[in-house]
Amino acid sequence: MAAPSHRAVKFILSNPSGLDAWRAFSRETHAPLDASLMAGQWREWFKCTHPGDPVGESTAAFSAREGSSPTGRYGTVVWYPWRQKAVLLLEEAEFIAVRTNRNRNKIRGDEQQTLSEKSVGVVGMSVGRSVALALAMERIVGRLHLADADTLELSNLNRIPASVFELGASKLVSAARAIAEIDPYLEVELWPSGFAPEVMSDFLGGLDTVVDACDDPAAKALLRLGARDRRMPLVMETNDRGLVDIERYDLEETEDFLHGRLTAEQLTELAGGGAWTPELLDAFVDLSAISDRARESLNEVGKTLVGWPQLHSDVAIGAGIAATAIRRLLLGEDLADQRIRFDFNEQLSIAHTA
Repeated sequence: MAAPSHRAVKFILSNPSGLDAWRAFSRETHAPLDASLMAGQWREWFKCTHPGDPVGESTAAFSAREGSSPTGRYGTVVWYPWRQKAVLLLEEAEFIAVRTNRNRNKIRGDEQQTLSEKSVGVVGMSVGRSVALALAMERIVGRLHLADADTLELSNLNRIPASVFELGASKLVSAARAIAEIDPYLEVELWPSGFAPEVMSDFLGGLDTVVDACDDPAAKALLRLGARDRRMPLVMETNDRGLVDIERYDLEETEDFLHGRLTAEQLTELAGGGAWTPELLDAFVDLSAISDRARESLNEVGKTLVGWPQLHSDVAIGAGIAATAIRRLLLGEDLADQRIRFDFNEQLSIAHTA
C-alpha cells in the first residue's frame, strides 16, 4: 500500500474491512507492530472519562468494548512508513478525548468540538513549523494546509526542532511527519511548491484562517489579496520583539491591507514578482520599532551575515502567541485588526515586584 511520504496509514481493527486490510498489509510488508502501549492508553482513557471509578475496572471495560465490535477487536494500527514501524493506538474518538483532556477547561468541551471542524493554512515552515505544531498539539484545528518549497539546512536547526538525520529533506515533509507522530488523525495537506498563484485557490479553499510565516514578498502579497477576496482573517508572526499582526479581512469595515500600511496597488505589484524595498520592509516589520540587535543585524545582511537572524526562544514564544490569537479567532471572539508586540526582553529588564 503506497502512502504519501508524510502520512501515516491507519487500520481500524474494530472495522471488518480495516482488520482485513491490516492482515493483508502485514502479510505483504515487514510491519513490526508495537501493541504494548494500548493497555496504558486505555487506562488513561478510562481514568479521564470515569474519574470517580476505580482504574482497575478499565480491564473489564476494554473487554466489553472489544466484545461489542463486529470483529471482536479494538484499536487502530498506525503504520509510519518513514519509521517502518506500526503502533497500536486508541481509535479516533478515544484518542482525541485523551489527547485533549488536559486542555480542559482552558478549552471547554464544546469549544474543542467547534475547533475540530476548523481549517487553518500556514505558509512557511521555518517559523511556521512552530505555529503549526502549536495548533496541532492543542488540536485547535481539524485540518492543516501547509506550504513551503525549501529544504532543511544545518543553520536552520537553531530554531527548527528537526533532526540532523533530516538535513537536505523537505521542511514541509519534516513538519508533517512530526505532526503525524503527535496525532495521526489530524488531517494535513501539503503544497511542496510553496504558495504561488497557481495553487492559491486550492490552498485557501475551505480555510477559516491563514498564517503568514514566510519571507517571500510575492507570497506575502498573494496571501493578503487571497484572504481579502475570501473574507478570511490572517495572522502574521514575525517574532522580533514578539511582533504579531492580526489582520481582519473577514470584517466588512476592513478596507485596507496590513492595517493601512499597504495599498492594493502595492500588493498587486509585489505579487507580480516585486522585490523587497526599504518602504515595503518598513510596512511589514516597522523598522523604527525593531530590536537594537535586529537593527544591527539588518545592516550586516549580505556583508557579514547570510540572512536575518532568528532565535528559537523568540520563535517559540511567537508561535504560542499566534496559536492563542488563532484559537480566539476560530471561536468567534472579538479581536480587533491590530499589530501587537509582546517584548519579553523588555519586560525582563524591568524590576517587577512580586
